[in-house]
Amino acid sequence: MTGRAGFVRRDGWDLAGKRALVTGAAGAFGAATVEALRARGATVVGLDLQKSDDVIECDLTKPELIPAAVEEAIERLGGLDLLVSNAGIGVPALAGDAPDATARKVIEVNLFAGWGVTAAALPALRAAKGRVIFVSSGLAYVTLPLAASYLVSKRAIDTYADALRIENGRHLDVSVIYPGYVPTPIHDASLERGVDLGMFLPAETVEQVVSTIMAVAAARRPPRNRASTRTTGVGVAVARHLPSVADRIVRRRTNQRRRGLGELTDRLGKI
Repeated sequence: MTGRAGFVRRDGWDLAGKRALVTGAAGAFGAATVEALRARGATVVGLDLQKSDDVIECDLTKPELIPAAVEEAIERLGGLDLLVSNAGIGVPALAGDAPDATARKVIEVNLFAGWGVTAAALPALRAAKGRVIFVSSGLAYVTLPLAASYLVSKRAIDTYADALRIENGRHLDVSVIYPGYVPTPIHDASLERGVDLGMFLPAETVEQVVSTIMAVAAARRPPRNRASTRTTGVGVAVARHLPSVADRIVRRRTNQRRRGLGELTDRLGKI
């Protein structure tokens, strides 16, 4: 994935002394991102359901709690240079089912929480001419079955990032990261129902995703979007520019590996 200059410069934005806020800071990507930022000299505060010394407790599904939590984080940091919007959840959902409370929660966390935190942090970020990194997913564009709410939320946060970028021009850098399939607890709810989305995609590691976040965070001219591996980048590019080709590949793999669809196999049928 390319940026404004077509590649990421790794020697530009010194993270030492930067003030960073990471959402989902107790999760797999979030905790590793916090650690990596601190290793580069940044001061970091997190938001998560799980509170600790440098993590502020905040239920991001409750929008009324977000402004105060973000304000507290900015006060602790003394300003804000970098927001890494990482919080996310995922559960199986058929597009033909009416959205239930679980599907709505996925969209609340993956879209509206990132939107709400960004809005609350925006004055401080603009004052610092800072940057925002949204951790989206390759599934923002590579459409798989049985993941409707997750797909919708990730495509939507990508579009929100575009709107934020346009509206804030030179005052703010906005980037989107596209991880592929990483076997972390976010997939536990799907696996409990026998749905293995990993059958569609080669596995990536937390280290690859965090390395990508760090490269973008430290870039002199951060890219608009960046996949965490070349394979995921190719998949996103094909899905964006040749969607019918991507759909045929997904349909073929779905029909070949139906045992990976668990309890939803019969409901989905052959596609």
